[in-house]
Amino acid sequence: MTRRSLVQVAKDAKHAQLVARRRLPEVPGILRDRSYRVSDRIRPYAYGNSDFPDSFVSHTPKASDGPAPAVPLRIFVTWTGDNELTPNRAAALDEIRAIAAGTEVALVTPESLPTWTLPAHPLHPAYVNLSLVHRSDYLRAYLLHHHGGAYLDIKRGYGDVRAGMDALQAAPGKWVAGYRELGADSVSTAPGTIHRALRRHHGLLLGNGAFAARPTTVFTTEWLSEVDRRMDRWAPGLERVPGNVLGNNDGYPVPWTALLGDVFHPLCLKYADRLLHDVRFRPSFEDYR
Repeated sequence: MTRRSLVQVAKDAKHAQLVARRRLPEVPGILRDRSYRVSDRIRPYAYGNSDFPDSFVSHTPKASDGPAPAVPLRIFVTWTGDNELTPNRAAALDEIRAIAAGTEVALVTPESLPTWTLPAHPLHPAYVNLSLVHRSDYLRAYLLHHHGGAYLDIKRGYGDVRAGMDALQAAPGKWVAGYRELGADSVSTAPGTIHRALRRHHGLLLGNGAFAARPTTVFTTEWLSEVDRRMDRWAPGLERVPGNVLGNNDGYPVPWTALLGDVFHPLCLKYADRLLHDVRFRPSFEDYR
């Protein structure tokens, strides 16, 4: 073996050690999450109405049944600011339209939003003061409750979402379909006793970046109702300090996960038996902005 080859072998070995060291901290989390999911298969989770008295999910007993309208063959994507789509987002939107060929893809912008707003059920008055990110969080609940269909973050890498919607359509006992939440560290930071349960049972939850839903189900009703209740509470603060793009400006009152994950994930746990896990809804999380 030449000296050059020996040097290359040494470099390769050093690189392999570096990669291994970087991955090592991930191993405990991976093993933990796997054990949680196995445990849920061995001993299926059962929600109890008195399990989380400090969470909003306890305000309404779990419904054993409810309406299950058809899934409209429509995909919503949202862009809540007046700025142009970034090149990455524009390319992702083109990819979504290509994947969903034959299915309506509705890009909801400030200009087109009135088309989707129902006169009998207007947007919350404080909507205009939300950060652009929180506007998107709010619209997921509003659009899927009143109109139904699918919502997708503007990202690349989705599978056959239309087939995923068809699968939900063919499962009348299921109300919402989406990709399985990635891991315990990806769940909502919802306060109180429910947070531990969300981590422990993360494999039952849906990720909140893409999903399909039947309109006006018990799930979407409780979802939008809780989002509106929170908006009532924050409306005075939003009037004083409206949000910027990300909602990270000083004095902005709405926490990052408060309008989406902190509502959606607890409801996923409550109605886990009404969810359909489908990997086709999972996008790529790389370089999407």
